[in-house]
Amino acid sequence: MKIFTDEQHLRSLIRRRIKFVVEKGAMARLFKSGITRALQQELYHRISPTKLAGIQTRDEYDKWLLAAIESSCWEPYSQNGLDEDRWGYFAKLINIVIYEILANRELFSEPAWKRLRPFLHVPIDRIVTEHLTKIDPEFRGVSSLKGMTKKEYLRVQDAVRALGELHGVPPIWFEAAWAADETSA
Repeated sequence: MKIFTDEQHLRSLIRRRIKFVVEKGAMARLFKSGITRALQQELYHRISPTKLAGIQTRDEYDKWLLAAIESSCWEPYSQNGLDEDRWGYFAKLINIVIYEILANRELFSEPAWKRLRPFLHVPIDRIVTEHLTKIDPEFRGVSSLKGMTKKEYLRVQDAVRALGELHGVPPIWFEAAWAADETSA
C-alpha cells in the first residue's frame, strides 16, 4: 500500500521550495506580517510546474512571468502598497521561487531545466547588482527595490541578459553572486 503518491510527493516538493523562500528572513520582512501561509498558498497556485514545463520560448516565458508579477492577487500581502512593492519585492520573490522549483531535479528533468534556464529573470537586489557592476562597471542596477517600476525592472533584466550573452552564460547564473565570496576563497 502506497501511503504517499508520486503526485503528493511532487506537490510537497513545490510547497517546500515555496516555504523555504517565503520564510527566509530577508524575504519575509518584505511583506505584511502574519501572511506567510497565505502568501505561500498564493504562490503555490500561481506557479504551475506544468505550465512552466510547456513554455518553449523566451517571449512566451516573459509574457507568462510579467502577467504573474502584474496580477492584483499580491495586494493582500503588500507591506507598502502594490505600486511600491510589485516590481521589486514581488518580482524578486516570484523569480526566486521559480528558480528553486526549476532547479529541483525531482520536479524538472535536465533537458527541461536547460531549455528554461536561459529564459529566467535574475532576482534583483543589492548583492546581485554589486556583483554585476564588478563584471561590467557600466551596469546600472537600482538603488532600491521599493518603488521600482516595470520600466526599471525590464531595463535591468535586459542588461543582465546582454551580460549573459556577452559572457556566454545563462543570465540566471549571475544569481550566484550570493555565493561569490565563498567561491572566490
